[in-house]
Amino acid sequence: MSQASKTSTKLMLFVWLIAMIFIGIKALNSTNGESNVSENMIDNAALERIKPIGMVAIDTAIAEASAKLQDKAERSGEQIYNANCMGCHNSGVLGSPKYASLEDWAPRIGLGVDKLTASAIAGKGGMPAKGTCMDCSDNDIKITVQYMLDSLE
Repeated sequence: MSQASKTSTKLMLFVWLIAMIFIGIKALNSTNGESNVSENMIDNAALERIKPIGMVAIDTAIAEASAKLQDKAERSGEQIYNANCMGCHNSGVLGSPKYASLEDWAPRIGLGVDKLTASAIAGKGGMPAKGTCMDCSDNDIKITVQYMLDSLE
């Protein structure tokens, strides 16, 4: 091989190498663009799936107003009884004293409201603690026991 032939081969190899580098860079850039679009689409889809569906307003004024309304709207013994106690005490389930039955309540009346309330709060026999009124305060239980005792008169 002559010197000119070697030089021409080296030049062609150099041009080919530059062309391949240029093509490779161009290919990487176009792939990068598609990747960004694809990643953006994935990110947007994920954000759409996990976006909140509502808002919660936490404001002390609202919370205080709500608490005041709840305090004002105390339930009566009758309301609590009808919502939580009548299921068992109307029919005497598991030996519970029936509502307005002096015969069933006679052995218990002597205990007084405070002891009967303590029994209702702690649970007794088949009755769980606070009956079925888990959101009742101790005072709510006392009001309800008094309501049941008042039915005996």
